[in-house]
Amino acid sequence: MDLKTLEYMEERTKNARKLVNRIEKLVKEVEKIRIADKVMFCTNNTSGNYVELTSSYELIQEIRKSTIEAITKEITRLEKELAEL
Repeated sequence: MDLKTLEYMEERTKNARKLVNRIEKLVKEVEKIRIADKVMFCTNNTSGNYVELTSSYELIQEIRKSTIEAITKEITRLEKELAEL
């Protein structure tokens, strides 16, 4: 095996490891979201502005469902990308 082949394999392995780590992180996030009892939206600044939803069970359930669906879709995409490596 030549150096070029080893470099190619190393790059693929590196990319695969990143994908696996990301998939594992998303799976853990889904588990956390399944048991969440409130939803918070944070602004992307240092002032600490956020909106917290705790009063509407139905709304929280709908947000939870949509979030899990979006994460599951991303996991599926990443798994497909991993399979193509």
